[in-house]
Amino acid sequence: MKALIGETGAKVQSGSATLEFWWVKSLDATGAGEGWARTPEGSLVGAVRVSEPYPDIRGRRIKPGVYTLRYALQPMNGDHLGVSPFREFLLLSPASADAGVAPTGHDGTVDLSKQTTGASHPAVLSLDPPAGAQGPPLSSYRNDAGHQGIVFEVPTTSGALRFGLILIGRIEA
Repeated sequence: MKALIGETGAKVQSGSATLEFWWVKSLDATGAGEGWARTPEGSLVGAVRVSEPYPDIRGRRIKPGVYTLRYALQPMNGDHLGVSPFREFLLLSPASADAGVAPTGHDGTVDLSKQTTGASHPAVLSLDPPAGAQGPPLSSYRNDAGHQGIVFEVPTTSGALRFGLILIGRIEA
């Protein structure tokens, strides 16, 4: 897995927590569609080191440690109606438990991420779509829901993918 992750990262402060992100050298984006739709669900997108307890987008505490970040879609079922305006998320999984490099699919990604929270729901960071990520990488912004995010850019097999990652904010489920 280390061979897929870039050598340089980005350190951001969110509240009192420091998050260090490292993105993959190249994300598989060969599917149909635009933006994240081109990426297989469960694809490894990067890794993050969390310095101290940190809330995910649902308010669940993530313990300090190193986690993989995998792309996932919010299920289209009655349990998630109206929870978020966007379906794209990054799920955090303990790096020690996530040894594979291949996409893990929806269920595999959720199962891995549940180990982060020890609960029935995965640890999630919300993605704003590429169109919402106005500004250069590492710039901060506030979206229409009042959430605060940082713009990141990940190289893909079909060009760079720029996106917003929500670091301060909460959605209710």
